[in-house]
Amino acid sequence: MKIKILLTLICALALNTALAQQRNGQAPAAKGNEDTLSFGDIPELKEAYISTSPGERNDGILVGKLGIDGGNKAMILKLAQEMAEGKHGNFDSYLIAHKGKLIFESYYRRGRINLPHPQASATKTYTSMALGRAIQLGYLTMADLNKPLTSFLKELDHTKFVAGTEKITLHQALTMRSGIQLSAEQREEIEKNPAIVKGQKHLQAFLENSQPITDASQQFAYKDDPRLVMQVIEAVVPGTAKDFIKRELLDKMDITNYEWLTEINGLPRSGSGTSLTSRDMLKWGLLIINNGKWKGEQLVPADFVEKATSKIVNQSEEYDDPGKGVSGTAYGYFTWQTDFSAGDKSYLAKSARGGSGQNIYIIEALDLVVVTTTHRPVDSSVSVTAERVLPAFIENAIPTKSAKSDSPGEVPPLEDRYLGQKPPGLIPEVFAPGLISINGRYEHGISFSPAMDEVYFSANVADVDPSIYFSKLEGKKWTIPKKANFTKGKKVGEMHPFVSPDGDKIYFTAHDAFTLPQHKESVKAWYVNRLEDSWSSASQLDSPVNDDFVFYANQATNGDLFYTNVSKRKMYFAPNKKGKFPQVQEVDIEFGFHGFIAPSQDYLVVNARIKEDAQRKDSEIYVYFKKKDGTWSKPINLGKEVNSNFPETCPSITPDGKYLFFGRYNEEGGLSNFYWVSTEVIERVKPADL
Repeated sequence: MKIKILLTLICALALNTALAQQRNGQAPAAKGNEDTLSFGDIPELKEAYISTSPGERNDGILVGKLGIDGGNKAMILKLAQEMAEGKHGNFDSYLIAHKGKLIFESYYRRGRINLPHPQASATKTYTSMALGRAIQLGYLTMADLNKPLTSFLKELDHTKFVAGTEKITLHQALTMRSGIQLSAEQREEIEKNPAIVKGQKHLQAFLENSQPITDASQQFAYKDDPRLVMQVIEAVVPGTAKDFIKRELLDKMDITNYEWLTEINGLPRSGSGTSLTSRDMLKWGLLIINNGKWKGEQLVPADFVEKATSKIVNQSEEYDDPGKGVSGTAYGYFTWQTDFSAGDKSYLAKSARGGSGQNIYIIEALDLVVVTTTHRPVDSSVSVTAERVLPAFIENAIPTKSAKSDSPGEVPPLEDRYLGQKPPGLIPEVFAPGLISINGRYEHGISFSPAMDEVYFSANVADVDPSIYFSKLEGKKWTIPKKANFTKGKKVGEMHPFVSPDGDKIYFTAHDAFTLPQHKESVKAWYVNRLEDSWSSASQLDSPVNDDFVFYANQATNGDLFYTNVSKRKMYFAPNKKGKFPQVQEVDIEFGFHGFIAPSQDYLVVNARIKEDAQRKDSEIYVYFKKKDGTWSKPINLGKEVNSNFPETCPSITPDGKYLFFGRYNEEGGLSNFYWVSTEVIERVKPADL
């Protein structure tokens, strides 16, 4: 009986929606003088507009169909009907994009497809991305984020500053921790005379009248910090910040129907003051989920996007609502991060948030972007999205395989493997620059599936815990790398993925604190099992392997597990006993870290500090060959063909045994990229008697 009632309800909802679209086939647009009215005076729609097949508007947004291109249509339509009936308060629009396509679009009350909606504090995120654009174009660098903010402002008189202003870095300002302390009366007194706050004088007045800046004052405070960041943008870019933002971001993203108000100091407002259409809000979400790219052009550096949208300042105590699927709330660079939960599944949601619900949610693990606009009173769009939208999309979370083919075990042709890169010879080359190897971050540990149609790797930028990313081959095209988030937020860092020889497991390292011996209990080997089209929940490996501080687990063809015991700085292995690893023993080699067993099991590659030249402290890659009696040869340095004047680390061999991958650090702040080279460099150093 319950099933029959549910089906009847779903059919009724679908019919109501169809009738609404028949009566109003076009999305509601502002008409008459509506575009000149204040937002509060916009008349409410007589009828909600709900579309599961959004129209193409030649605005740079791809469109698809809810249900066909992803998502549970009935679940989303039920939510939309509730919004239309006012059961969640005053929603004005709700849009959903999945895998890069807008598949659901709806407008209610004051929502119009062509009417810019006030953004409130979502403006802060746009300001953050504008700073990222300045970095992309070379007007700033990632290293500048840790420099005193005032060092970029040449018109300031530093002799009049209160004590401690040098503590205010761009990083601190972007995370709302400048530490500036002004009373409401002080701010009002400063700003009642526009002449004394023109341009950089505004910040000068703040830094003269604030209480001293101290470690204690540099706590999260949702106040004036976006103004500081906009001052830096104005100072470093050519022309004005207003023209720069229009030319370098808005124009490039085809955002033309907008409002961006001017601050009292003459600069663009930065903490609020913008108005955008819901579709243009979606573009910002697509920019972020695509790691700063728009239509193939890198507008914002991927490493800046990652850092900006990472958890930096814990805000869980004030903003969490676990009962409604919201936990782990934190703040990044003018962006919010929250773990959305539905049932026993949880996904990291990055977001721009403004006012009562002018929000953009980016959920990378689901390849999902959600846009909401509202006006008070309204239910929290955060909890509504977590509770009602996630369940409609979590069936296919973290997809790992392309659609089934007639020959599921067939390995793709050479030209389609390795992300379409031309294989190298005896000289190492950067692997997939701009896609996998991205300047400005640490990249370490990479593994391909046995079928060569998936790749997993770990990376992080400075001061941010590492994450595992994945890309898969769909047809003849590799997907844009996304975060896997295997532990669903249980651990702050995930790294060193390895796909098992049968392709059914991924082993990886997960941790809370990192590297310090006193935290050895938190750095362990974990794994996930392959399901039909996704990965299972992550589990810690039940084995003596995890009795210590361990990482970089990888598996021989016979199932034996090799790994590094960090506490003892030695290689170990655990023999495979019917899928279990009840015993561990040391690998009898002279030295080596990040050891990787070749698929053929006849050699082991490691990285280690150079033994031949005691004056050098960087690491190089060595190989041990398996001798006929089962012991290991002396270590052999792979030579100048592989090893440079900078450290090489984390070697691995592809499942086909053809290529050696490794990380190579460089002079740019010690960051590292992936390199690859033919394993012929290993064969060439193999002793003739082995």
